[in-house]
Amino acid sequence: MEEQEEEPIFEPPDDIELEAVEYAKGILPEIIKRSPLDFNLFMRSLIIPSATGVQRFDDCIQDFQVETFKRIQPSIEAIRNNNLPPTRRFWIERTKKASKDADVAIIVLWLIAFAKRPIKIQICAANRKQARIIENRAVELIFYNKWLDDYVEIVEGQIRNRRLKRQVWAHIEATDSQGAAHGETPDLLILNELVHVAKWKAMADHMQNADGTTRSVVIVATNAGIKGTPAWEWRKIALDSPRRWAVMLWSKPSPWSDPESVAEARRRDPVGSEFRRLWEGQWISGMGDALTEEEIEGIFSLPSFIPTPGKDWIYLAGLDLGVSKDHAGVVLLGIHKQRQLIRVGQVMGFVPTIIIKTGDKEKREVDSDAVEKYVHYLHERFRFISCSYDPAAGGSFMAQRFRKAGIVMNEIVFQSSVVQTRMATTLVQVVKSKILQCYDDEEGRIKRDLNKFSIEHKPPSSYKLVAVADEYGHADVGMALALTLPKAVEYLGGWSFLNANDSIAVYVEDDELTVDDLNSMPAEFRETIENGEKDQYEMDELDY
Repeated sequence: MEEQEEEPIFEPPDDIELEAVEYAKGILPEIIKRSPLDFNLFMRSLIIPSATGVQRFDDCIQDFQVETFKRIQPSIEAIRNNNLPPTRRFWIERTKKASKDADVAIIVLWLIAFAKRPIKIQICAANRKQARIIENRAVELIFYNKWLDDYVEIVEGQIRNRRLKRQVWAHIEATDSQGAAHGETPDLLILNELVHVAKWKAMADHMQNADGTTRSVVIVATNAGIKGTPAWEWRKIALDSPRRWAVMLWSKPSPWSDPESVAEARRRDPVGSEFRRLWEGQWISGMGDALTEEEIEGIFSLPSFIPTPGKDWIYLAGLDLGVSKDHAGVVLLGIHKQRQLIRVGQVMGFVPTIIIKTGDKEKREVDSDAVEKYVHYLHERFRFISCSYDPAAGGSFMAQRFRKAGIVMNEIVFQSSVVQTRMATTLVQVVKSKILQCYDDEEGRIKRDLNKFSIEHKPPSSYKLVAVADEYGHADVGMALALTLPKAVEYLGGWSFLNANDSIAVYVEDDELTVDDLNSMPAEFRETIENGEKDQYEMDELDY
């Protein structure tokens, strides 16, 4: 049997400007007339705000979108015609900005605009903002296709048929709202941004409602997420049930993504997991090693601790205090803005030595007097600008005494997700870029703590440094370092500074400086070198 050719889509003449957002009068009425019976025609004829400007969807649609619509079309036509859908479960997984929400909005608009019977659609997501993403895409499509305004209206979180308002509607809701997952069984259930859902009972209730009828269609639309979560388990069910679920995956940046913007997104994510999840469609582990052994080894370039202040260096301190069970750690950092360097000057770890007896039980605590004495010693010797600390575990009381002694204390509330993210990403950035330089202390505390760090990731963009406690403590020296690094980076000028990998940066080792090197350097740097600025590494004993 000879294969029939696909009927061509109506195309506007070449001299018609698509910026007018309507076709010529002789073409648009025919499209309107045929759209209720032909979803493919409707979809391809829409004017959309594409990445390259306003144009007809058929002129820029990609193969992965064609495949998605082709597989879904028989089921949504069955919904409209009150027939049994051939496929009732769809999993659409795409990378960031790959038109997932806009494509689902097209499906919703067609069903609402051209319904022949009462149709109920539920659009659900983790919160109100995410739930309304599809609604916002529908608003845009109606704006660019003004004739749809005669068929569809969007009012108070509902997309509904303008004539059959009470019979044909799509309701927008969030799983974090009261009453979520209650109500009538929908003809089409859309679960959007599944990987961000926290209240899984609401999502499970929605699926139970959909399973209660033989005609309900479910569309899951999401990015990649974290392995081991409920979303991951649902995905495995979908992949393991090809007769029941149609799974459509797009696991690379969208064809219209700007390569430079994607490259910037990669650079903004020093950990890398968020980039892989959003732009490469990889499901990631929620817990990963913060740094590789090679990266950690690469920053241990100093021969010893810094015994005395250096010229043009400023100093910061960090304190991680654990009174019970945990050890305590203190770190001194040196910052050189011109050289764009952060150096670990000194560290000290404190083990629990004070025995506290309560009845028949006893426990050990850190000697807080010894911690205070060491911080005062560092301040007297280096006059550090401030000391960052976590107010938990008694830190606030110690900070009061330090302030009375004239030490500026910088409170870091570790429980804040913003603070945790900043600490984690800053640590990874300064190590990977080798802006941070360390010495290997006698007991190997710094290296040991850095190797203990893992990063806990909570989408969309939250990170937390995690270290399992062992006989050496809870990475207290490492945590003191992480607490202090964000402030140190501020003194360097944020992340706009130059480093050794930048083509316009001048980087020379002290012992390899030549006359040509000096002449090629900016005047202010040359003057600094010629004045004899040298780092001080005298190996005198620490008087403590």
